[in-house]
Amino acid sequence: MENIITLPRLALSMGILLYLVCIWLGCPQLEDKAYFLAMLVMGVFAIAAHRQAADAQFAGLCRLVLLLASGLLLVGVWNMPLALTYECLVVAAWFACMYGAALWPSRACAS
Repeated sequence: MENIITLPRLALSMGILLYLVCIWLGCPQLEDKAYFLAMLVMGVFAIAAHRQAADAQFAGLCRLVLLLASGLLLVGVWNMPLALTYECLVVAAWFACMYGAALWPSRACAS
């Protein structure tokens, strides 16, 4: 049971750390860093809101926001003058963050 709880936390924390390091080293301008940080926050918020969704319409909206965040991330990575290794690491770290956020234990499960 302990491994089930620590794996999402490890994935989320390592994903965020790798994501921020790659963005900090790869993006020369502050606006670019803010854009990618906003995509990370938007994706994690969409997953957290989807887990707490009370009705199907709100859950569908959360899925749409997550799809929009992933699309904007991919377009941003595609258009940035980053090295291919940075591009791959940013995308992989973003999806690791989404994986960790999706499997994060809720309060009912953790206590």
